Amino acid sequence: MSLIINNYLSLRKILYNMNYKHFSISKITEFLFVALVVVLFPAIHLHGQDTMPKLNTFSLSGQFHVRGEFRDGAFRPLESGEKPAGLISDRIRLTLDYSYNNKLELKITPQSVGVWGQSPLVQGAENSGSQFSLFETWVKLSLNSNWNTQIGRQVISLDDERMFGALDWAQGGRAHDAIAFNFAKNKYEFRAFASYNQNYKALYGNNLSNPAGNLYSTQDATPYKWMQTIWTKLPINEHNKVTLLVSNLGFQNAASKSDSTKTYFQQTMGANYFYNNSKVNANISAYYQVNDNSIVTATSAYLLAGYIGYTVNNQWYLGLGADYVSGNKIGQTQTKNQSFNPYFGTNHKFYGAMDYYFAGNGHRGAGLSDNYLKIAYKMKPELAFSLAIHQFFSPNTIVNNTTEYNTNLGQEFDLGFSYKINKFASMTGGYSAYVTTPSINYLKNTPNGNDLQHWAWLSLNITPTFFETKY
Repeated sequence: MSLIINNYLSLRKILYNMNYKHFSISKITEFLFVALVVVLFPAIHLHGQDTMPKLNTFSLSGQFHVRGEFRDGAFRPLESGEKPAGLISDRIRLTLDYSYNNKLELKITPQSVGVWGQSPLVQGAENSGSQFSLFETWVKLSLNSNWNTQIGRQVISLDDERMFGALDWAQGGRAHDAIAFNFAKNKYEFRAFASYNQNYKALYGNNLSNPAGNLYSTQDATPYKWMQTIWTKLPINEHNKVTLLVSNLGFQNAASKSDSTKTYFQQTMGANYFYNNSKVNANISAYYQVNDNSIVTATSAYLLAGYIGYTVNNQWYLGLGADYVSGNKIGQTQTKNQSFNPYFGTNHKFYGAMDYYFAGNGHRGAGLSDNYLKIAYKMKPELAFSLAIHQFFSPNTIVNNTTEYNTNLGQEFDLGFSYKINKFASMTGGYSAYVTTPSINYLKNTPNGNDLQHWAWLSLNITPTFFETKY
């Protein structure tokens, strides 16, 4: 301990002599500075003492992810006269990983997410538009050889990410403030998550010492107030497994401190079957969503999905799948809400790369029937191409006054490629086209949408490991 304190004080003195006192360091920067001193510097001092048991591990890694996009119809159809959009965005992450003797793990991942040009060339001392944030920061404690608990801001990724996903496609990713309890033994797994959220900045002047008040606002905050989720994996044999999920979400969105808004809860229950061998991979998923609360219309909704993929040889892969997501009849009065919501799913992965469904802007809760074909071709180990073809339908009628629309919502074609430059760098990109119909134009509130929509992107991803040690 004295060694850690001496290292910390020595570095503070050095930085002070370098006019450190004139710098305005953010809380995150100070936190990382202390973490580096406490974890890294003892590692350097002790690295050469081979006689001591090496119970500690530490690594420092990073990510630079930049993506350019040309949007001529992504998220929704562009109408005649609307100009396409172009932008370059980036994500920069620094990840500190520490573990002690399989009993303690610590992860800290600050990140910067921005769009090129949104920051001034010369930033002032107080930069209110700071892009800096914490993506993950958690600690994991082993309770015994099978149980551990993980506390803090963490990614929740379950199964194929249909309901809970990391959303790595989004530059900011997705992480939850939660506590998790994990159990694993003989390929059986059990995970439980719980979260309770508050938003003092919206209603209580960001006063953390606020003595009273329990209303929650989703303004610039997590979309739920309560979350409890249980997930378990039941292995059948080497190639087959079943997973089960039950999730309870509590929602509240108060507009002011005097609001009497009550919390309402919604439950999602699901089961997945997965099969995988050297040639074939397949899965079947079924989810049901329900709530019974006087504040909102009672919900009774479901999602059914099936997929099968076949590896033809070392170069070719074929896949065929279908999703059916229940929705509401548009233009007709309903006594129940039948619109299923895959709240935290990585929907970009399932329902077309142009994000027309369950991402970006909505489509009036009409539900979705998606039938798709996937083809992948690996030209060489470092270069691969892919094609996905989607045929979208509405599972319900779409009526606007006396006009009844066809249930055909159009087709989407997604071309992609990936190229591994070296151990730490890779490049990906793609082009997508969407053939619209009057039905999707109506659901997206773009009555004069162009018949053909486009989207193209190119991304560079660099993930270096700066430092690794055991001590």
